[in-house]
Amino acid sequence: MKIFYGSAIQGSQDRKQRAEVNAFIIEAIKHMDNTVVTEHTTGKTYEEAIKKLEQSIGKLPPKGLQRRIYVRNKMIEAIEGGIDAAVFEVSTPSLGTGIEIAHAYLRSRMNLPTIPVLALYQTDYWPNKLSTMIQGITKEQFPHFTLKEYTELPQIKQILKDFFSAEC
Repeated sequence: MKIFYGSAIQGSQDRKQRAEVNAFIIEAIKHMDNTVVTEHTTGKTYEEAIKKLEQSIGKLPPKGLQRRIYVRNKMIEAIEGGIDAAVFEVSTPSLGTGIEIAHAYLRSRMNLPTIPVLALYQTDYWPNKLSTMIQGITKEQFPHFTLKEYTELPQIKQILKDFFSAEC
């Protein structure tokens, strides 16, 4: 299956802070015979993230507004394109990741096929807890959206296994 993976990369004080978590999740997804659309969230430096992003979406325009527009459009194209599911790590608040999540779980409102969406949250990671905008997405309203909390990284493997076997 083709999986979109999203996570905050600019909300952390240091990119390294969550790069290893993202790499762990992406490797777990790939280990289950899936393809991950982009792996730029594993970049530990700005330069590494840019290189990984270019591997996924092509050469970036020079820094500035045109680059931002290009990256945003390519991420939305990926989410609205031919993916089979989307997985997000939402422990660090991110406006960009929030927009990606909305495009993923609201695909049916854009006349696109519904896909299963998984949001992973590390319990008590962020001082102000998980955003109400994520917590408020209910199974009753969006049965294809799943929110799962974890405390340790190894738990994610079982969460992913359960998600892919039940939802995909």
